[in-house]
Amino acid sequence: MRMSPVNALEAIQRGRMRRGVRMSETSEHAARLLRAYQAQEKRFVERRFPLEFAPEVPALRELYSQAKGFRWNPETDIPWARLDPARYSKDAREAARRTWSRRAWSVYPGLTESTALLIRFCLESGSLGMDAKLFLSFRPAEEAKHLEVCRLFADLFGGYEPDPRDAELARASNHSFAQAALDPEVPVEAYIAALGALDDQLDLNLYLSHLQHAKDEVVRAALRLIAGDRQRHVAFAWTLLGARAPTLDARARTTVVETVHDVLVNVILGGYRNTWLLAEKGREPWLAAEEETARVGLGASTVDQERAVLRATIAQVRERLAVWELELPRVSHPELGAI
Repeated sequence: MRMSPVNALEAIQRGRMRRGVRMSETSEHAARLLRAYQAQEKRFVERRFPLEFAPEVPALRELYSQAKGFRWNPETDIPWARLDPARYSKDAREAARRTWSRRAWSVYPGLTESTALLIRFCLESGSLGMDAKLFLSFRPAEEAKHLEVCRLFADLFGGYEPDPRDAELARASNHSFAQAALDPEVPVEAYIAALGALDDQLDLNLYLSHLQHAKDEVVRAALRLIAGDRQRHVAFAWTLLGARAPTLDARARTTVVETVHDVLVNVILGGYRNTWLLAEKGREPWLAAEEETARVGLGASTVDQERAVLRATIAQVRERLAVWELELPRVSHPELGAI
């Protein structure tokens, strides 16, 4: 009988323990993840049938149709030949290199988040949520294109930076969103509200700000393409919530609000999207890079511009959630006050 990957990994670990080999810190972390996934596997039982394809939420099916029709290639649909890095000073090129590298770090999680959410929908039912499944099947590929654009810009301006080399920035850039998507204790609506309605909305609004203030035509072309995809991602979140939020019971509603509040306080206000919200010690070189990138029009916004975007986004999300009687409480922040 063929051994499953999970059982095979367990056997390997038992063998190592019998031989008295001490597990490294990395191995211990892998073991903890294995135990968590095993527990999760027992609670998730795939229900594939009946496998239905009829649209449940026509607006979601329309977003899927748009994603099929609006396809672009990062290498050929952006006029890279018109971008001459030599036009800019050494300081400006270094700033843009850093800015686009950091942006890539915040785009990358979308690959795993979208895939994990798709898996969650597929595991929970074959007869429900087909509109969401079809739409989410496209999203990882779109995230991959955005990631490629960031890397191409960073390379053009001097070379992509693969590591922040700062523990604080690394922590702020690394959250277990994919694991959260697969957590059966978290209603899928809560995940969509926190990561789709709040974080994706902020991300879109920031891209639109960068586009508004960009001066280089190649940068503007790239930002416009990315923003077009992001608008669909945000529309997906709000449309799905509109279809499901009215049916949630009191407990699920409380979880949705708590999850959005948690992401706002511990992720958004922790500097995940906005460098100026990071701790002062580690943020300075990256913040200075974004300010210079914004000044020369290569795809960034100033602190004041981003602060306005953040405030407007939180107000926007709070107002839209209130339509379904999901009341997001105000929070207090040292730099922003009560928001």
